[in-house]
Amino acid sequence: MSAEKVLIVDDEEVIRDVCAQILANEGYEVATASSGKEALHMVSETTYDAVVTDIMMPDMSGLELLEILRSTSLDVCSIVITGLGTFDMATQSDRLGAREFVVKPFTPDELCEAVRKALGKRTPMIG
Repeated sequence: MSAEKVLIVDDEEVIRDVCAQILANEGYEVATASSGKEALHMVSETTYDAVVTDIMMPDMSGLELLEILRSTSLDVCSIVITGLGTFDMATQSDRLGAREFVVKPFTPDELCEAVRKALGKRTPMIG
């Protein structure tokens, strides 16, 4: 069986690189995008099992990205990582289909656990 594909979306290069390294070490096939628009282009070209996205990004927020991904029929689970760990942000992320919510700063274990749990919860989207 091939490795599960994870797309990391964050406008901060260091966060993208750290997340990619952590998940690659866990055996995931990892790609990165520096913006929501880049992520949408990549998702249209390649099938990913999970999208890990930051919320605060310049061109399109992670929540907007989740909304667009959810409006498509793509079977991709999403995990939100953010420095804004408020209840409202978690609720909004959940409403838009995020399977897990990780607050920065996070440990490698917290990120891996969130991705593992999200992928374990995958069910076909019913639209």
